[in-house]
Amino acid sequence: MYEYKEKLIPQSKYSLKCPYLMTPKFIVVHNTANDASAENEIKYMKNNNNPVSFHYAVDDKYVIKAIPENRNAFHAGDGVKGNGNRYGLSVEICYSKSGGERFNEAEKNAAKFISTLLKQYGWDISHVKKHQDFSGKYCPHRTLDLGWGRFLTMIQNYMKEDDEKMTNEERTKFNELVKAVSSLAERVERLDSKMVYGYVDDNMPEWARPTITKLMQKGILKGDEKGNLNLDENMLRTLVILDRAGIFAKIA
Repeated sequence: MYEYKEKLIPQSKYSLKCPYLMTPKFIVVHNTANDASAENEIKYMKNNNNPVSFHYAVDDKYVIKAIPENRNAFHAGDGVKGNGNRYGLSVEICYSKSGGERFNEAEKNAAKFISTLLKQYGWDISHVKKHQDFSGKYCPHRTLDLGWGRFLTMIQNYMKEDDEKMTNEERTKFNELVKAVSSLAERVERLDSKMVYGYVDDNMPEWARPTITKLMQKGILKGDEKGNLNLDENMLRTLVILDRAGIFAKIA
C-alpha cells in the first residue's frame, strides 16, 4: 500500500526543530494544504530555519519519517510547552490543496499507517487527534470536509483487518512487543527533557548570548565539525557564572 522511508533531519537542526525529548501520548493528524509530495514536504522542512516541524509526511506512495518519535516537533500551534507540540506524533497528509485521487490514496495510507502506530503503542482510537484540537485551526482541512468520523472509521477498519490476519503465535509476540515498547516509553519519560542549544540565535536565552559569543570569539568554544555547540541550560548557566566571576577575562 505504501513504502516506508526515513529521511531524518540532521542533529544540527535539533535545537530548532525538535529540541525536547518526548514520550508520545497521542497522534495529531494534519493536512499539508498544498500539493507537494511527502519527500518535498520533508525536504522543505529540513532546509528552512523556521521553528516548524513534523514527524511524518504521507502521500499516495510513501510514508516518510523526518523526526525520531522520542523527540518533539512543533506542529500543533499551541506553543513550546503545549500538549500538542510536546506529546503528539504528527502525521502530515499530502496533496490536500487540490484533493482528488492522489489525496484519497494519501489519506488511506495515513489511516493504515496510523493504525500501525496505535498498535505499536497499545493505544485505542481516542489517541488520534486533530490539529484543530490544539490550536483551533481548521486542520486537517480536507479530511474534516470529508468527515472526521469517516477517517477514524477507516483507521479502525485497518486495525480490524490486521487483527484478523494475526495467528495466536503472532498475537502473543505482538503483545510482548507492546509491553516492551511501553516499558521503554516509561524509561524515556523518566529522563529530563533538556533543551539543547546548537548556535547563538533566538532560541538561546538572551542572558546567555553575550557570554557564549565572547567565548566563541576567544576560541574557548568551537563546537563540533559543523559548529554545533550542543549546550544545555545547565552548561549555559555555568559558563555565564564563570564569565561574570571574571574567570575568562585574562584569556586573550
